Amino acid sequence: MSTGTDRKPIWVQIGEKYYALKEKYDIPKPVKRKTYLWLCLLGIVGANQFYAGHWIKGLFYLALSWTGISIAMGFIDWMIALPKTPDENGMILM
Repeated sequence: MSTGTDRKPIWVQIGEKYYALKEKYDIPKPVKRKTYLWLCLLGIVGANQFYAGHWIKGLFYLALSWTGISIAMGFIDWMIALPKTPDENGMILM
């Protein structure tokens, strides 16, 4: 049944807002590859995300640090950064 105003479900609205913010603020930033890989070991507190300038992700990792999920996410970040080839200054985009 349609009442004339078709509203999107709340989870669709939240998803659209998330991706709009992600597009605006989640811009890849150059970081030193070796430093980033070492900080992935401290992924439990989001150190690698704070270093890369992704403050929201870093806070998310920190909030989930008691669950162990942030350790897995830090390991995934490490696996993403490892195959990237650095430029002449040792920088990669994260």
